[in-house]
Amino acid sequence: MLNYFFQYKFSILVAGFIVLLSLIPNDRMPESSLFDIGYLDKIVHFGMYSFLGFVTLLENRCHDQCRRQHLILLLSVFSLSAVIEILQATVVSSRSAEWKDLLANLSGLLAGYAAYRIIRQVRS
Repeated sequence: MLNYFFQYKFSILVAGFIVLLSLIPNDRMPESSLFDIGYLDKIVHFGMYSFLGFVTLLENRCHDQCRRQHLILLLSVFSLSAVIEILQATVVSSRSAEWKDLLANLSGLLAGYAAYRIIRQVRS
C-alpha cells in the first residue's frame, strides 16, 4: 500500500491541491476581474483534471498493454471529482455542485488520456 503512495506521489499532490481549491469557500477567494470570464470555472476544471489524469498515467509503471489499468485509474480520478462535487453541495455553504463541472472534469480526463497516448506513441 505504501508503495502506491510513493509511486503516485505527484498525482496525490496534484489531487490534494485540487481538493483544496475545490473546497475553499467562495468568500475566501480573491476578487479579480479575471473571474468574470464566461465559463472560466469549466475551463479550470478541464485543465486541472486533464493535468491530473496525465500525471497519474505517467506515474503508472505499466505503459503499453495496460488500458484496463488506465481505465481504472481514470475512473478513480473521476470518482474523486464526483465526491468533491458532492462535498461542495453538502459541506461548503458558499459552493454548489454542477453537472457541467463533472462533464468538464470527464472531458479533461479524456484529454489527458489522449495526450498521454499521443506522447507514448511518439516516444515508441
